[in-house]
Amino acid sequence: MSTSILYHGFGLKGIEYRATRYEGKYIVFESEMTSRNIVCPECGHDTVIFKGSKWREFLMPPMGRKRCLLDLLIHRVQCVKCHNLWWPKLSFMLGKHSYVRSFALQVLDLLKIGTIKDVADFMGTGWDLIKNIHKTKLKSMYRSRPIKHIKYLGIDEFAIRKGHRYMTIFVDLRYGRIIHAVEGKSKEAIAPFLKRLKRYARKLKAIAMDMSASYFWAVKEMLPNVDIVFDRFHVMGLMNKAIDSFRRQYQHMLNKADRKVLKGSRFLLLRNYEDLDSRGKSRLDELLQLNEPLSKMHLMKEQLRLFWDLKSRQDADKFLKSWCYEATKSGIPALLRVARTLMAYRTGLLTYFDHKITNAPVEGIVNKIKALKRQAYGYRDMEYFKLRLYHLHCQRYSLAG
Repeated sequence: MSTSILYHGFGLKGIEYRATRYEGKYIVFESEMTSRNIVCPECGHDTVIFKGSKWREFLMPPMGRKRCLLDLLIHRVQCVKCHNLWWPKLSFMLGKHSYVRSFALQVLDLLKIGTIKDVADFMGTGWDLIKNIHKTKLKSMYRSRPIKHIKYLGIDEFAIRKGHRYMTIFVDLRYGRIIHAVEGKSKEAIAPFLKRLKRYARKLKAIAMDMSASYFWAVKEMLPNVDIVFDRFHVMGLMNKAIDSFRRQYQHMLNKADRKVLKGSRFLLLRNYEDLDSRGKSRLDELLQLNEPLSKMHLMKEQLRLFWDLKSRQDADKFLKSWCYEATKSGIPALLRVARTLMAYRTGLLTYFDHKITNAPVEGIVNKIKALKRQAYGYRDMEYFKLRLYHLHCQRYSLAG
């Protein structure tokens, strides 16, 4: 072992190697600070003398299966010109942390391909140290998240934990990255960020969202010049919910023999018809022939899916009015409720044809977030959790458990 290996292998400058000790699972490198390249921070003079010393221990990257420690003798330094006295900070030190810079860099490299627990086990430390290194790095990366060039945003919420605790995320639809996360889904929770958008996001044209009243009125009030686009996924979810509700009610009205015919039909009714295999299509066709109300609702669902394939806003407006008229005329209460909802949110549905954006990237990100939560069994540190969300678009390793 030599001073050169400490420099080239671990990035340790300004020290001299003295000896090596082997203590159980650890290799301990004894070293001493030198006076080379030390300049007085007050006068800039480079001639110094040592005035006192102390020993400090630092974690280093492992060698093979052995964990490494740096046992360093640090000297207090005095300038011979202005007599300024100070404890020097060497280039490999990170504040008052008990690890060298190369240790932190290796932790960050390993976190690109592994979890916090895996990296902690490999490095021979506690998971909280690995988390703090990662958190410090993420803080420096996402201290500022520019929003002035954003054109299209998506808003959605997800459950943080049980007990109706939610978090709202704002996603840049162009790049698929989370630019802001806030606990809660109320108008009051998202209002501060909307005010910031109003001030700085001058290029913002439209926001895609579900038909949440709190989101709608908050955006309408804070950003009156920004268009609102109601997401296709949530509109079709509303229709599927109506079909499933009607199916359950209808099933209770049937006798035991007829219930068997309807049993197990939920996903046949909710899935897109072209996505079914030949067996599923034939079974669905038989089912719809026996149940006229369900047949009508399924047909109306398939027709509604064509809405987003229309060429212009004018065609879409005519289609929507015609669809709602047919739904009202059917006399089916569940369809009537859907028709009333769609007409109430008609403007937000038609705005799709001005911008052609959906919340599909947001739904994909929410699925990744759920996997991230399961992998960590939840997060107690909400600040760190938000930083992980901002970094989610850079995640490269699989989030599967």
